Amino acid sequence: MILPLASYARDRVAEVELDDGSTVKVFLFVPETSGDGPWPLCILMSGGRGNEYVARAQFWLGRELSEHGWMIAVPVSPNNTPFTGENALKIPKIINELQKEPDILPGKALLVGVSTGGSSALEIAAQQPDLYHGVVAVPGMLKDLNLIGDMKNLPVYLRIAEGDLFRWDEQMPALVDALEQGSAIVDAKLLNEGKHVFRLDWDELEPWLGALRDETLD
Repeated sequence: MILPLASYARDRVAEVELDDGSTVKVFLFVPETSGDGPWPLCILMSGGRGNEYVARAQFWLGRELSEHGWMIAVPVSPNNTPFTGENALKIPKIINELQKEPDILPGKALLVGVSTGGSSALEIAAQQPDLYHGVVAVPGMLKDLNLIGDMKNLPVYLRIAEGDLFRWDEQMPALVDALEQGSAIVDAKLLNEGKHVFRLDWDELEPWLGALRDETLD
């Protein structure tokens, strides 16, 4: 079921039914300046419990990302539980259903997240890396590095602030090493701004995203 989303004319809300009987609400942000589609899909992971309140707090980023040529989907957890562990396995199913829409390209999707959303994106990608174009974790962290196996040359864009409130900056070298040992292609940097959440540097991120987007359109 597709319903309009009030912010922009083409944005909408999808109700995705999964094979376990649960229904996931997904907010979709449609590119306004990148032609008529179809567009590659980007899943924007919310932080916290992944509920609608937190999902709506990500709308600013969803809109910014959509203006760079991606169809942005922000899923809402159906059980007020983060998309980690068993709950993370819902994301590939959500992607499969969303890609039945005529304005969304089939195939791999991009994962993006901020804070615990970035952590969820990393964990989801580690479960099935061959399903994704790449991961943008700005910031993100994996507490259990044993989750990382063969990352199948998956591109990972990782940014963490120096002096991060949760000391993710201190844990970053071990995460980068584990990702690279798993064959991920990592673009990682410590930033000297913010204490945990920070503004995205589009001058750096756009070329990285553009290379992935060009691959999807070849």
